[in-house]
Amino acid sequence: MLLPLNHEKIPNIKNLDKDYMNMPFDKGNRYSIPYFFGTVGILYNKDVYPDDDFSSWKSLYHTKYKNDILLIDGAREIIGLSLNKLGYSLNDTQTQHLKKAENDLKVLSPNVRGVVGDEISMMLEQHEANIAVVWSGVAASIIQNNSDFDYIVPKEGPNLWFDNMVIPKTAQNKAGAHQFINFILNTQNSKQNTEWVAYATPNKSSRDQLPNYIKNDERFYPSKSVQSHLEIYKNLGKDTLSEYNERFLNFKMSLN
Repeated sequence: MLLPLNHEKIPNIKNLDKDYMNMPFDKGNRYSIPYFFGTVGILYNKDVYPDDDFSSWKSLYHTKYKNDILLIDGAREIIGLSLNKLGYSLNDTQTQHLKKAENDLKVLSPNVRGVVGDEISMMLEQHEANIAVVWSGVAASIIQNNSDFDYIVPKEGPNLWFDNMVIPKTAQNKAGAHQFINFILNTQNSKQNTEWVAYATPNKSSRDQLPNYIKNDERFYPSKSVQSHLEIYKNLGKDTLSEYNERFLNFKMSLN
């Protein structure tokens, strides 16, 4: 579905941090260029829970959080949460492990207020719940606007994800597509975009120019030691992905 990229037409590729290049899903960045990156973690209201430790997925299972947790609507993320907690890989394909993860999530059910999409930010800000499993970019945007919240990447080592720029084979203006990617990778353009969107940038040149409170925030720019424990999703194949989706649906049905 994608065209190979001509790196010679994207000179600003030099601005990208090598730590976020050459990922397993696209060795040599033949088809994709990283745009934003992040993690999956726990966002919580520190005014409501000032002394609580959310450094592990296991913390979410405490009975004190009954009906106070929101989950993003993603099978890989939420099944992955449980796999992570149980000591399995986020890319596990063994049915017995996936079944354990589904059953483990059903133990979490009493604490779950809902499995939601884009409305998660509004619900947290309106105190319809005080804890959420979210993507780091969502967390960063909320924290920017409300200092009551904090974000933690659980120690079990959750997902390291990437939003990427690609060119589809159906592109009518291949030259313009390369020019646009190069434009986005320009230092000043990337800096302005990062400050506006609030997601973490893999552009080292622009990150160096960001305010210290952004670029030094290890909640959203994890250290190399933390990053070494994070997992990147693999393509599990249609059958395994269907099993993830089915087990996630079973869990969601158990909430009613």
